Amino acid sequence: MIRVVANLSFVLPGAVGGSEEYSIRLIDALSGSECDDIELSVAGSAALFAAHPTLGASERLVFSGPAHNRAYRLAVESSWLARSTRDATLVHHFGGRIPARRSAPAVVTIHDVQPLDLPENFSPVKQRYLRWALPRTVAEAAMICTPSQWVADRVVELLGADHTRVRVVSSTSDPRRVSGPVAPEVAEIGDRPLVLYPAVTHPHKNHVVLLEAMERVIHEHPEALLVLTGGPGRIHGEVVANARRLDPEGRFIRHFGRVAAPTLAELTGRADVMAFPSSYEGFGLPVLEAMHRGTPVVAADTTALPEVMGGSGVLVAAHDSEEWADALSALLSDDERRAELAVSGVARAAAYSAGAAAEALTAAWRDAVA
Repeated sequence: MIRVVANLSFVLPGAVGGSEEYSIRLIDALSGSECDDIELSVAGSAALFAAHPTLGASERLVFSGPAHNRAYRLAVESSWLARSTRDATLVHHFGGRIPARRSAPAVVTIHDVQPLDLPENFSPVKQRYLRWALPRTVAEAAMICTPSQWVADRVVELLGADHTRVRVVSSTSDPRRVSGPVAPEVAEIGDRPLVLYPAVTHPHKNHVVLLEAMERVIHEHPEALLVLTGGPGRIHGEVVANARRLDPEGRFIRHFGRVAAPTLAELTGRADVMAFPSSYEGFGLPVLEAMHRGTPVVAADTTALPEVMGGSGVLVAAHDSEEWADALSALLSDDERRAELAVSGVARAAAYSAGAAAEALTAAWRDAVA
């Protein structure tokens, strides 16, 4: 029996973005798979299990204390977690790096190498920490998992990882049934043509380029509405200011902020187009969710997005607002093309099934043991 502990101590629910969703989805995917040789436990805070009460595992390892404090969580991993996993065959650290102290062989998921590609997005302290932690993690991990081949190639290129110890374990279209109340703002959209962009307002998410494109799109499609979701990031003020400049009365551009899963699922399925201009993605879960729900996608032609879409959407230059305007306006005018993209997107999303994700993850664990 291979006893695996999934270390989710890094998760502060709702605060770590796509890496939380990626990790939860993979563990949920395992609950429906045939893994008679694997016993899975999950380690994390009480807040983690409160936010994800159905998280499947044979055992839950729960730490107490101020989980909101990042330094405390790092200390927990090197003390409590190390003591609690002495009998484990493997500990899979989903947070992107190996703790300073550990007592079992390590598998790690590196979600992207943004600290090396875009260091300006991190504080000087975090830059120094990650420049120490990432090379050490790559050197000591028995196996390295990445969500896409693009990230795998960057890990080999920038961190010198042995490619034989790197496995692509992609995310999955949401295996859970999303249910619950939907925000009343969704009903207010009515039948208007809807463009959706779900992303935190960080610089690399490229909101400003999308807003510039929407100025022309709205001129050509006066009923169109752009809905932005996601929490406030480093350039939130700039994004809000640009939106108000283009649309002072809020008739064409609305920012719903962070929304609950049922609301996001409803918006994704309701949208005529998902725009995804982010210039840096290790995977791009919202793109997968849009394809899964039959929503056409226009995305930036960079990093992992072309790989995830697999030709089942429209790719444009990340920073070319005119090209974005052309692509969005053309799709809103072409019902037949949107229908074609919906069909191809659903077929593409099927390749990222929960079963495929579980198979790739358990294969990585078995290879690590071997």
